[in-house]
Amino acid sequence: MNNHNEIRVDAAAKISGKERYTRDLHIKNALIATTVRSSKAHARISSISFDEKFDWSKVTILSAKEVKNNYVAIIKNDMPYLAENEVNYIGEPILIIAAENETILIEAKKHIKIKYEELVAATTLKAAVDRNRAEDLFEEILLENGEVEEVFSKADTIVEDIFETGFQEHVYLEPQVVVAIPDGNTIHVKGSMQCPYYVQNAMNELFKGTEIKVDVTQIMTGGAFGGKEDFPSLICGHVALLAKKTGRPIILSYNREEDIRFTTKRHPSKIHAKAAMNSDGKILGLDMDILLDSGAYTTLSPVVLARAVLTSFGCYRIPNVRIHGRAIKTNFSPCGAFRGFGGPQSLFAIEMLIEKVALTLKIPVWEIKKANMLYLGDILPTGQPIDYSYGLPQCVEKVLKSSEYKKKYNEFKKYNENESAQTGILKGIGISLAAHGCGFTGVGENRIKAIAAMELLPDGKVLVKTANTEMGQGVDTAYKIIVSEKLHLPFGDIVIEEKNTSKVPNSGPTVASRSTMIVGKLLLDNCEQIVSALSLEGDDYTLQDFTEATKKYFENHKSLVVQKEYKHPNFITFDENNYKGYGYPVYSWSANVAEIEIDFTSYQVEVKKFYTAHDVGKAINMQQSEGQIQGGIIQGIGYAVYEALCIKDGEVQNRGFRDYIIPTIQDVPEMYVDIVEDSYFNGPYGAKALGELPFVGAAPAVASAVSFAIGKIATKIPLTPEVIATLIENSNYEH
Repeated sequence: MNNHNEIRVDAAAKISGKERYTRDLHIKNALIATTVRSSKAHARISSISFDEKFDWSKVTILSAKEVKNNYVAIIKNDMPYLAENEVNYIGEPILIIAAENETILIEAKKHIKIKYEELVAATTLKAAVDRNRAEDLFEEILLENGEVEEVFSKADTIVEDIFETGFQEHVYLEPQVVVAIPDGNTIHVKGSMQCPYYVQNAMNELFKGTEIKVDVTQIMTGGAFGGKEDFPSLICGHVALLAKKTGRPIILSYNREEDIRFTTKRHPSKIHAKAAMNSDGKILGLDMDILLDSGAYTTLSPVVLARAVLTSFGCYRIPNVRIHGRAIKTNFSPCGAFRGFGGPQSLFAIEMLIEKVALTLKIPVWEIKKANMLYLGDILPTGQPIDYSYGLPQCVEKVLKSSEYKKKYNEFKKYNENESAQTGILKGIGISLAAHGCGFTGVGENRIKAIAAMELLPDGKVLVKTANTEMGQGVDTAYKIIVSEKLHLPFGDIVIEEKNTSKVPNSGPTVASRSTMIVGKLLLDNCEQIVSALSLEGDDYTLQDFTEATKKYFENHKSLVVQKEYKHPNFITFDENNYKGYGYPVYSWSANVAEIEIDFTSYQVEVKKFYTAHDVGKAINMQQSEGQIQGGIIQGIGYAVYEALCIKDGEVQNRGFRDYIIPTIQDVPEMYVDIVEDSYFNGPYGAKALGELPFVGAAPAVASAVSFAIGKIATKIPLTPEVIATLIENSNYEH
């Protein structure tokens, strides 16, 4: 495949402001909707009353009593669209109301009174664990391999600690917004979303047993990061139900405060990790207990936990492991999908555990990592061999060279000992190794049975039909590159079909870093079918050859539509009962080095430089790949340093960007990106996952650098000034 540095096909419209998002749609006769929410973390609803002094003829009210199938179809179907008898978190929807304008809605909400009988709430992970109720356990996974008890009994040293990660808000540019337009017995649902077929499935369940049919269209989406994977199923149900009741279009649009307070977040984690070591720094065994705070309902927690478990051993050869994972219910807004999907939590734990091993054994951390790093031919604790597409060693080589890690390690150590007291600045350099399983966990892809289709049009253009959505990551551009490369067509001759469930097949959700690797490969296979149908031979035909073959084909045929269903190669199997086999068909890998400074006055961590190398199999669009990596690193730095979601008694205290701090342009470090291409045999042109990996390795690299600077392990993120102050003041470091 030729190297590509294509400008994204959606760039011009977005930069110029011509792109139309959901709020830009002109929908005639539409009503505005809003949500009446619970003010209690856990309570029974005693009564709902409506003040007679208000003119309720101006408002349409929808309650749980009117919803026949009152559950959001995700995994366990335990979350209602509207609470009827009991609420389980502050902000849970109880009523949906609609009116001609927002002013009426604001006034109407003042005249609705809900009385509660409060119940005991577990608003923290600790409280939920202490409560120890069977019904609070959403999912439990145990992965065991080898002789864990034996190696711990014989180990020269045992190193352990508890590692914690916090909530994280997605901070997509465009808050949640969806619309529903009734059309006879059909309701057209449109909005800012990642997975139209997730919403379609939820709507099918919601209206099951009725005459209502729904189709779903993704409108251009202003960012998602997982926050528009599962959550839109809830709010699309809200607008669809109101559209059915009123017979009018419904618009539901969150403002930033509502979005931060009541939408899904990254699962917080508390991980007790323990390593059995020999005196040379070899890891003999790993015993890890993973707790994820799932919030009030299951949503996607089982699969988030699965990825956390399967990422827990990181990039290391560990022959004996016991990983126990649990996803726990708390009385807080449900947690859901977020870039990395459980991987960042457990990778932070294993990387920081290695930091503590290095500190305990008084061996430089890089030496510990090098001694235990996976090599080609090694076998993961699941039994999966590392025998193809393993570019981590090349990534390590590149990042050590570009960062001058070993030289700066000694320089910064000397500086902190001799000069930091005069300058008021501590310097740190840290390193992380990261892995991300490509595509759905285990047998997930075989369950999805993704289908991608393409249609050759009489004018020689090709229509690409997938349900995979453009949300800023550049998937439409990647698909055009894949198709144009294979069919020798210009970009303008490749048309991306509207992401509408009545027009495109279910190619699976736009999640799990699967769009290019899984669906892109289906498109490549579709191209081969078109080439065969046109009787073109080899790869050396020209555009003119293609055009003439197309004309000839349509002289005898009315249409040419091809499609392909995905299935893993036969040797890729996974046993979900004991977590053995191929957790993922392949992994992407990265090595990362962060340089930081800590100011003694403010205790603020500043990331000065960041070096990274990523093995992505094949970069379909080099410029776009580099941009994805840079963006993921910045988001990971936010996770590591800035982004503290403040919760009090189950209620989010943050209201916007004044008190939920994300990295700004001033916080972006100098970044040095290398890309390694160790081809994956079953990806398009060798490509595998990219989108989530940059995030996964960023926070551990920063935390490693902080640990270096203060001489004490950073066991908790985000590393806010308060956390840094506590670490420094409680350490033996003298400055």
